[in-house]
Amino acid sequence: MNGKVMFQGLVHIGIKTVDMDRSVTFYKDVLGFDLIERIKPGKVELIFMKFGENVIELIEIDDQRKFEDGVINHLALKVEDIFQAVTWLKDHHVECINEEPREMGEGRFNFFFRGPSGEKLELYQG
Repeated sequence: MNGKVMFQGLVHIGIKTVDMDRSVTFYKDVLGFDLIERIKPGKVELIFMKFGENVIELIEIDDQRKFEDGVINHLALKVEDIFQAVTWLKDHHVECINEEPREMGEGRFNFFFRGPSGEKLELYQG
C-alpha cells in the first residue's frame, strides 16, 4: 500500500491559545467559524470549530507554557486504519512522538509524529 491511499485528507489544524474564551469569540464572531465540539479529555480543554470544510482545534495552554512548537501546534491527517499507518511511518523511519496510537474514546485514536523539519503532525482515526 502506498501513502497516497493510506492518508485520506486533512482533519484539522491545531492552534494553541492562552485565552480560550477570547479565541472562541474571535473565530466565531470575527471570522465566522461555527462551534462543533468542546471537550476536556485530559488536563487541557479542546475546542473544535468549523468554517466551510475546514476545522481548527483550539488547544488551551493552561500553564502559560512557551509555544515550543509554535502557535500552530499540529496538522492532523485522517486515516482509516491508524495501526497500519503507524507501521507505515515506522517502516519509513519517521520520528514518532508516541510509541503507539492513543485511544480517545468512542472509537477515536490519535498518534503524533514529526515531519522532516521537526513539524508536529497527527494521525487521526475516528
